[in-house]
Amino acid sequence: MLIHQTEIPYFEFNKVKSDAVIVEFENIHASSWQIEFHNDLLYGNPEGDAAIRIYDSELAGKFFEIGMGSHPRYSYWIAADVPETGYVLLYSAYENGWAPGKPTKITYSEQGGLTVDNGLRTVLSNLDISPFAIKSYSVHGMKGSTDPPAVTDGVFTVNIISADYGENPLWIFPFVVTGIVGAGVIILIFSKRRS
Repeated sequence: MLIHQTEIPYFEFNKVKSDAVIVEFENIHASSWQIEFHNDLLYGNPEGDAAIRIYDSELAGKFFEIGMGSHPRYSYWIAADVPETGYVLLYSAYENGWAPGKPTKITYSEQGGLTVDNGLRTVLSNLDISPFAIKSYSVHGMKGSTDPPAVTDGVFTVNIISADYGENPLWIFPFVVTGIVGAGVIILIFSKRRS
């Protein structure tokens, strides 16, 4: 199991999308993972956003994006860029899309797909983007380079928990127990028939 926390300072969001820098995490998070985004940023521009892209380790350019707009609207969107379809907006809320103080939670497993909870409710469930192993991220928040700063203070925290069940010897435990119980039942059935 891997646990990772990254704090992104506010000034990193004062960039346009084309100037965003891709930053690699210490470890690749594969198979099954959960991310929590804690947005504790103070927006300085009503048109400013805080958008984060999480990139896949295998395919360059494959990512999903979560965007959170400033007060008073608190807009919210989820998008993905995959080779099969290109950049696609998957969910958007023009107003009240997220709540300050409540984390956005993203969970992923190869069997269950990608699920996103915006802190208020589940807004995307079981999106198949398999396989997806987290390698890096980038952030931006300004629409144009001449706009006022999107964010003036605060921090954006990313918490990642991941596990590769194939590396854990206990993943086979339920199958062993089922096999033992099944063998016991078969032995009892055959011993009952003989007597």
